[in-house]
Amino acid sequence: MTGKWQLKDHEAERELFSRRLAVAAIFVVLLFAALIMKLVNLQVAQYDYFSARSDGNRLHSQYVPPARGLIFDGRGQLLADNQPIFNLTIVQEQVENLDETLAYLSTLIGLTEDDIEQFNNRMRRNRVPFSSVPLRYVLNDAEKSKIAVNSHKLPGIAIEPQFVRQYPLSELTAHSVGYVSEINRDELESLSDTERENYGGTNHIGKTGIERTYEDLLHGTVGYEIVEKNNRGQVMRYLDRTDPVAGKNITLYLDGELQIAAEKALGDFRGAVVAIDPATGGVLAMVSKPGFDPNLFVTGISNKNYNVLVTDNVNTPLFDRTTNPYPPGSTIKPFLGLGGLHYGLVDYEFAIEDPGYFRLPGVSYRWGDYTLRTAIGGGHGHTDLQKAIFQSCDTFFYDLGSRMGIDSMHDFMSLFGFGQNFTVDINYARTGVLPSREWKRETRGEPWYPGDTVNSSIGQGYMWATPLQLATAVSIVANKGKVVQPRMLKAVEGVPYQPVIEDPIADVVVNDPDYWRYIEEAMTMVVHRPYSDEFRGYGTAFEAIAMADREMPYKMAGKSGSAQVVGISQEILQSKDIMVSDLNKDHGLFISFAPADNPHIAPKIAIAVFVENGEHGSSVAGPIAKSVIDTYLLNILQIDFAALEAGGGSLVSVLDE
Repeated sequence: MTGKWQLKDHEAERELFSRRLAVAAIFVVLLFAALIMKLVNLQVAQYDYFSARSDGNRLHSQYVPPARGLIFDGRGQLLADNQPIFNLTIVQEQVENLDETLAYLSTLIGLTEDDIEQFNNRMRRNRVPFSSVPLRYVLNDAEKSKIAVNSHKLPGIAIEPQFVRQYPLSELTAHSVGYVSEINRDELESLSDTERENYGGTNHIGKTGIERTYEDLLHGTVGYEIVEKNNRGQVMRYLDRTDPVAGKNITLYLDGELQIAAEKALGDFRGAVVAIDPATGGVLAMVSKPGFDPNLFVTGISNKNYNVLVTDNVNTPLFDRTTNPYPPGSTIKPFLGLGGLHYGLVDYEFAIEDPGYFRLPGVSYRWGDYTLRTAIGGGHGHTDLQKAIFQSCDTFFYDLGSRMGIDSMHDFMSLFGFGQNFTVDINYARTGVLPSREWKRETRGEPWYPGDTVNSSIGQGYMWATPLQLATAVSIVANKGKVVQPRMLKAVEGVPYQPVIEDPIADVVVNDPDYWRYIEEAMTMVVHRPYSDEFRGYGTAFEAIAMADREMPYKMAGKSGSAQVVGISQEILQSKDIMVSDLNKDHGLFISFAPADNPHIAPKIAIAVFVENGEHGSSVAGPIAKSVIDTYLLNILQIDFAALEAGGGSLVSVLDE
């Protein structure tokens, strides 16, 4: 039949299907071939690359920071300890959205703007991929619990333990021991490549004081470990480890009890106390008041707390008064007097008639004697060198300094460390100013005038010295010229430390060794000379010290001083109707060593006290010095002076036990 009905062409359909099947088969074969080629490429050609990538997802190398060495005082009391804390850390590479994560964490533990800012600074300093960066230090138990409960929502977030510095004496050692704080970019860049590697995983470095001076000893050597982490950055296994080497423990000459006594003795005054053992040069006390809490800096001080410290322009707690200079005032008179003896400008019999003022030849201006402000009035009358020292006669030293001249004055005073830093390991201490013709020409562009010498002869004018320098100088007098350079470090890991001093300071040698006895005797009169009609007065510190403690078992050699803050005329100073602002009152100073004039025992302590705006060195700074000396000789060394005097005693010291 044809027309309306037609039969299918099965043969044509079969051929069409066969062609399509062949094309599909070829396509499938090509796909399999491409897949096999890709597998070969991944498994063979790029095996090493992807194997390393795979291990990188689960194996991580990380630093192990060393424990920082401890710092002890001379009797084993901890001055710097390490305390455990728990920190919140972030591995940035494992956090999908850092801003959202920080916002969520803020709802859990209340992150502050300071926290975020300091974290961003740490992130910029971070150099190691996949390393944890602290977000918040010192989590409390409640904060740790909130983080732990929500850990499934916080990939890359962890709570990690860490040891951080703690300073048990807080403000008392803020300037002397110093503090550690987070290392900054400038400090990192100043390190060599090897040193920088050693600070891997370490957030802190010594910033000031001993912490900075002996950073190399205290820091230690970094370690390493290989760990396996899951996809949330949590450590699952420890696979390999190179242990860190802890920093060395060090012992200082500082005495914690003496630090406390010095701070207490200063009371409400701003000032400084520096005490030195003349025999060893060890710095026994070094207190600057007011201080600050160094613990605030360890984990990053807040802007609020830092602003409180830097904006306090009266107390200036960050300012170290022990190592910064002030006019030394009359405390330089024993050294200048010794120079006068050495150069033959005065002798034991030499004396002047003091009218209460001094004039240079051909000059009408009068340099007034400080005693015009005292009850003596009208000058000191017949005055030899010893009286000039124990009554602090300005006129005598105006005359002596003028005849000595600035050149000889400069050369002799420099032997005691003025204008220099004699210390072994307090390299940050300032050198003050020991003026000279060359110094004035270079710094002021002016010639030296005779009046400049007159001012310098009583520790005023251009002359500036630190309390540390004054303590150093008076320790040399206590040693009768032997120079033992001041130092802080006593032992390393319990082994006595003997620094290598390439260029030791020469001893002070004078023409007649008896001069040392004569000056010591004069300085002892400062404290122990009672009133005498012959001398029209007594030692400047007699009333405040010896008279106040008639049972005093030892003698002190001392010298008081007052230094003007601003120029104030004699008329104003003598007026009872004009009040001088507290901040414009004179600074009070006192230097001393003890025991003095004792045939049984050499001096054990030399001290310098500075009282800012204290006005009187004798009545204010002197008793502070005595209080500190009492603590050291009677409480710490436990010297029985009565037994020594009786001839049957021995020096008993808890330091020898």
